Amino acid sequence: MWKAAIVGSEENKIGHIRACLEQSGLVDSVVEWNLRKLQESQKLHNGQAPDVVVLNLEGNPESALAFAADLRKANPALRILACSPESQPDSKLLLAAMRSGVQEILAAPLSTSAVQEALMRFQDGHPTAGRTGLDNLILVMGSKGGVGTSTVAVNLAVQLIQVTERRVALLDLARPVGHVSLLLDLAPRFTIRDAAENIERLDSHFLSGLMTRHKSGLEILAGVSQTEEWHQILPFSLPGIINVVQNSYDYVVMDYGSVYSMEWLSALVLQQARTVLLIAEPNVPSLWTLERHVAALSSLWGGKDRIRIVINRWDRGDEEALKGLEKKIQCPIFARLPNDFPQVSEAVNLGTPLSRNHNNPLVTRFRMLAAQLAGSGVTVAKASKDRGGLFSFFQDKVKPTNGNHSRNRG
Repeated sequence: MWKAAIVGSEENKIGHIRACLEQSGLVDSVVEWNLRKLQESQKLHNGQAPDVVVLNLEGNPESALAFAADLRKANPALRILACSPESQPDSKLLLAAMRSGVQEILAAPLSTSAVQEALMRFQDGHPTAGRTGLDNLILVMGSKGGVGTSTVAVNLAVQLIQVTERRVALLDLARPVGHVSLLLDLAPRFTIRDAAENIERLDSHFLSGLMTRHKSGLEILAGVSQTEEWHQILPFSLPGIINVVQNSYDYVVMDYGSVYSMEWLSALVLQQARTVLLIAEPNVPSLWTLERHVAALSSLWGGKDRIRIVINRWDRGDEEALKGLEKKIQCPIFARLPNDFPQVSEAVNLGTPLSRNHNNPLVTRFRMLAAQLAGSGVTVAKASKDRGGLFSFFQDKVKPTNGNHSRNRG
């Protein structure tokens, strides 16, 4: 991941540059240096040097390029990009930029894809320029409607906070409408539509104003409340939104519902999700549909490594059918969430997460699931034997599913 600095004096332009950097998915942190404070270059000597500097040439290109030359002298390995105010920079500006140590000039209007392509060209020889820091997205998808996808997403996200004590965001992309806000008794002012409609200026600062905070500490980007709103949300905006959210939080849980197109799924799952939880009930329609989801995801990914099957409303009597399913699809069941209709129904109607004592089987299962997905090595106490062996499908020591992804953002 890159550490980037933006140099300039035009606030509007700098805000757009920041949005493009954060939406690229290749930048871990962004700082802003005021062009009028040339002493900022001293940061290069104080162990705070960025990997790449982006110059805003609007307003005073001569001063910006002089600053670039100063930065280059202080750190010859620094990568420097410049954003031209013109769609076709003149030859004089190009020559001055080259002499100042600028390696690429991006023409106006600046786009996320242009920034992303430039950063990818810089990756050779940069040991930390990969995307390893943004593999914190857990996508929750239902095999069909009514299997409890939103309930699983909400309670998993709340347990992630309790298990890891990190910042967790929950994105509601369920269609045709989102239910996360209802399940948490929230009245959000903004939704995913607001993020999509402001994609050109969406950065971590703008995002923070769109999030709704729950008393558990969970922060939610709410789903749409009217079915027709999805027509205003274009697929190309979602990767940028998710990249900004991933940059801002330690873990991101996405309620993706059960309705999708392959265009949307390809953009989201292939590029960004490190884990997909497929939620199903132990009945024929749900398991039949689950098989087809597994086949579709396996085709997109070229394998089942990131697929995690979760059986909701599980009962011991379902085991024979589930063993047959595992054999048929060649994909093990990752977790079983016991059936507790009264408790779940009460929580849904009250608009609260599951919150009974830690000896409650369903709450404990969610806590263990969160610990496994977090990869934090958290030890979760095993229930007593009189629980009927509900926990025999888990190990006492929770092991990471894909490495340790906890990070402290301060």
